[in-house]
Amino acid sequence: CQPAARRVSRADMGPFFYILLGVGVATLVGVVISRVNQRARARKQAREAVVGGANVTNDITRVGVGGVLRLPPFGRSAAPIETYVEHRHRYDEEGEAPWYELICVHGKRELLIEWERRAAALHVTGGFEDENPSLSDLGLSEQDMIALDEGERTSFRWDGVEWRLAESGERRYYEDDGQRAEGYYGWDFQAPGGDRFVSIEKWADEPDFDVYHLWRIDASAVEIYDAGKSR
Repeated sequence: CQPAARRVSRADMGPFFYILLGVGVATLVGVVISRVNQRARARKQAREAVVGGANVTNDITRVGVGGVLRLPPFGRSAAPIETYVEHRHRYDEEGEAPWYELICVHGKRELLIEWERRAAALHVTGGFEDENPSLSDLGLSEQDMIALDEGERTSFRWDGVEWRLAESGERRYYEDDGQRAEGYYGWDFQAPGGDRFVSIEKWADEPDFDVYHLWRIDASAVEIYDAGKSR
């Protein structure tokens, strides 16, 4: 008669049991980490494949409709912003190089990005449409704008900042970077430090003034995922 087999308890196995348990846990953790790393590599490769096959150059001046870009944090945005270009418009004034406006979308918000070259430097600014003040928000009236243009005053105060007139004059707007020009009158103001700007526009036959509040964006930190199409 064979004696009955005795069930081995954890206590009987002693330290060997815990060694095996530790090895098993370490193996499981290693497998999980490996899978996470594999997924991360796969996402990176997929993104590189998309970018590699797109019309890409890290130069905002070549971005047109359909372009996708990533902006560094600016203004009240603490995180980078990825956005898509819906329109590209051109502006100019007598004797000056043109500048460009990209109308972009970020979620349900409209984002305006402007860029221009001054000598060898590239200047980029941006701001959300829903953050733009009105002329009355600035504490200004049409008579104030005339006084600013005639040199009777040189600044106004808004948002705790003194905004000084940088320049004013007649400008031209070319919708979708086309050939047909529309004229308007513009005033440009700058805050101390040179990182915030207010532009005020008055278009012919329009009763109201358009106001835009823009922030300086580090042009060297802009990343282009797809340049889209330009003229």
